[in-house]
Amino acid sequence: MRSSPTTPKQTSKTRPRPPARQWLLRLGLLLLFAILGVRAGLASTALMSPGGAIVGWSQVPQARCIPCELSKSVPTNTAHPLTSSDYAALLTQHLTLDQALGQMMVGQFSGQDVTPDAIQMLTTYDLGGFILYAANIGSASQIRALNAQLQKLASIPLLTSVDQEGGDVNRFLDLVGPLPDAAELTDPQMARARGQQDAALLHDYGFNVNLAPVVDVGRSNPQLGGRTFGTTPDRVTAMASAYLEGLQGSGQVTGTLKHFPGLGDTNTDPHLAMPVLNRSLADLEQIDLQPYRLMLKSEDVRAIMVSHELIPAVDAQLPTSLSPAVINGLLRGELGYNGVVMSDSLYMDAISARWSVPDAALLAIQAGTDIVTGLYSPQIVQQTIETLKNALTSGKLTRQRIDASVQRILTLKIRMGLIPLPQQTSGQQTTLTGYGSGLPDALQIGRVPQWM
Repeated sequence: MRSSPTTPKQTSKTRPRPPARQWLLRLGLLLLFAILGVRAGLASTALMSPGGAIVGWSQVPQARCIPCELSKSVPTNTAHPLTSSDYAALLTQHLTLDQALGQMMVGQFSGQDVTPDAIQMLTTYDLGGFILYAANIGSASQIRALNAQLQKLASIPLLTSVDQEGGDVNRFLDLVGPLPDAAELTDPQMARARGQQDAALLHDYGFNVNLAPVVDVGRSNPQLGGRTFGTTPDRVTAMASAYLEGLQGSGQVTGTLKHFPGLGDTNTDPHLAMPVLNRSLADLEQIDLQPYRLMLKSEDVRAIMVSHELIPAVDAQLPTSLSPAVINGLLRGELGYNGVVMSDSLYMDAISARWSVPDAALLAIQAGTDIVTGLYSPQIVQQTIETLKNALTSGKLTRQRIDASVQRILTLKIRMGLIPLPQQTSGQQTTLTGYGSGLPDALQIGRVPQWM
């Protein structure tokens, strides 16, 4: 069809211009997209900085500080100042059941950022801590930021832990290079210096618990190798004691003796199957338990990790990590230990071949364990909590038993300075300093808070 002679054909030169209002709208949209693009480009950098805040974008709010809130109701008696244990008992009484159960769990997650799983484990279940592995660690600034962000989300300060032994168990290999393992340390002076070195490194990166030293006597187990200090109780005691003194000397990092009662003379890796220690009870006492007995008398032992192995002379049915005869009998009863007991990961094949993580957690707590580990997802945490609540309902557990563990955990956190004792005054008001108001500012400007 031919165009009308009175209607000229529209070309790029003759097409009418849009009204000014449309031009302004287009310009506004272009500017908006440009701003959004810049902000999105900066998001990953901002989230990796301590505090993880991007101004104007939604973010997970900082958790409320439960110790700060509860300290307001703590009575003050200047004639009898509160001890760590006293204050822990008062805090424990004010926790809900969910908060109490959360303190008894240490979680883990994949990735080098604060993932949705980690957020859910903290904000929904009030987990008491996390264990980080090499896969969680990318750079020095990244791991500092990650630990700071986890602490910011916690309503009660976290135990942030890592296995840092040296040798093959060096979670920071890419950052600090190779470190000698326990077998390469020739005398207690070297062990003490290594403890001091590890404490400085871990504190700088935002960790407050090292899952070390290894106190196993012997090197038969394939997963141990050079991780043990020696093959005699005397040498292991001297070296592990010196390392623990160096590690805890600054007051910034807590050590954990492992693997109670001792994997040194077994020949099966518990990650793969159940080790069996076929010692007589007399040999167990003289060899494997001797370093623990001596260190409990001479050292500030705050935490002990229980291994997965079967010792028929003590308990022919249940592995050590789930055995009342081992934990409540040997460790708490015979050796008199009343500090924090932590399980080794309940996700290892030695345990998971027979028990689910929730069922194993219940057995471990019934046996006397305070903290269970190997909780690798929010779903596992939820299932574990449900299992423990069902046990409370049926009478297999009591709230008194739960509170005993929580009090030990909170006592440790207070002794570590994670939860400061209230400042007691001549009046009836009690204040809590150190954890509450100073935290957000410290995070935003890139400093690791003192209590970390």
